[in-house]
Amino acid sequence: MKFRLSAGLWCLGNFAERYVPGGYHDDFEFEEQLEILSKVKGLDGIGIVYPTEPLPSDPDKIVKKFADFGLQVADVTVDNFSDKKWKFGAMTTNEKNIQKENIAICKEAIDFTFQLKNSSLLIWPAHDGFDYPFQVDYEEGWKNMVASFKEICAYNPKVKISVEYKSKDPRQKEYISNFAKMMILFNDVGMNNLTGALDTGHALLSQESLAESAMLLKMHGKLNTIHLNDNYRDADSDLIFGTTAFWDNLELYYYLKKISFQGWHEIDIVVPRDDRIKSLNLVVNMARKYEYLAGELLKYSKVIDENLRSYNFADNMELIKDAIFIK
Repeated sequence: MKFRLSAGLWCLGNFAERYVPGGYHDDFEFEEQLEILSKVKGLDGIGIVYPTEPLPSDPDKIVKKFADFGLQVADVTVDNFSDKKWKFGAMTTNEKNIQKENIAICKEAIDFTFQLKNSSLLIWPAHDGFDYPFQVDYEEGWKNMVASFKEICAYNPKVKISVEYKSKDPRQKEYISNFAKMMILFNDVGMNNLTGALDTGHALLSQESLAESAMLLKMHGKLNTIHLNDNYRDADSDLIFGTTAFWDNLELYYYLKKISFQGWHEIDIVVPRDDRIKSLNLVVNMARKYEYLAGELLKYSKVIDENLRSYNFADNMELIKDAIFIK
């Protein structure tokens, strides 16, 4: 299995906060960002956003530009969330003009992604939710969501579309708030090219087991990409992956290794105060360390599986402890 790690340019961004709107860092220039990413040992690609500014709009030119820095194009995220016009949602809104604009930009992004050959398109329904009781028509919103995804997925069935679920933020309640609702969406849309993105921070926030969610997606042929970050299960903090939920992350990587997961592992962190370059290098090292530890555990997979089937939890943890910790 080729273990492929990517990062978005936003990992080197300057992050505004509620109390410090200007953020704590100076901005990196675009070329400077690419130069920094090219020097991160163990990073294979860059996730990009469509529309592509400040990158070229021509897919071939982007591929060449990244190749000049020794990097590949990873997955593409459609930007249907960063403008105020999307405030009532891109997928669920009853504003016909906004619905049409969203579907149009998603189709443009599909054309762009298709030209990249080996990429998939990610859609995060960021503003598709609500904040209060009696604020939205739930049935109408869900039907609009399903109809939007049906049209988008049918446009080019050869392009995989990944949905990224999240329980809250920016809305207090999101329509696709957890793994289960995403599976309902898959069922209602009924398109084979509609798949899932497992964002580890979002799954933790939803009080899920990372490994369980990954395996259920895999069992239904819907596991397409992994986003790497961390939190304390109380907010989507986008902390450095591997720094808080150790056992959850380790179990996830054990199962990803076991199923020979082929998709991208995309780093999705924000670093408002600490050194952004050091933090990005740390995430890469953390992810590759987890991948290594998972490989060590895989040597004992027969015993681990036997312990799982016979409910010998303590025996499993003794084995795992001895396998990964320095004696």
